[in-house]
Amino acid sequence: MSKKSQTDYETYREIMNDLLKPIASDGVDTDTLKRLYESKMVYLENLRVKCFREMNGGKSTHFSQDDYKIIVEAAVKTREHLRSVVLNAINHRLQNIRSA
Repeated sequence: MSKKSQTDYETYREIMNDLLKPIASDGVDTDTLKRLYESKMVYLENLRVKCFREMNGGKSTHFSQDDYKIIVEAAVKTREHLRSVVLNAINHRLQNIRSA
């Protein structure tokens, strides 16, 4: 296992519980929150691909099938949170248009 792979895995282990949680949105505007969720989705997709490749690459890896499942679950939850942010923003803008 390369030093970079080990560093990636250690970083993943440090934040794995946070990956399943929504991003704290106190005081964050909708556009910024949307961008944060989009960035999280990119990170999770890159991590998912890395985990998959390492598990199926025939070399020693710390990643396991359980790690892969957590990463995929985090991506699903993040996609749901992102969808909710977008729908809430649309709903809020429509309400503003109606009341104007």
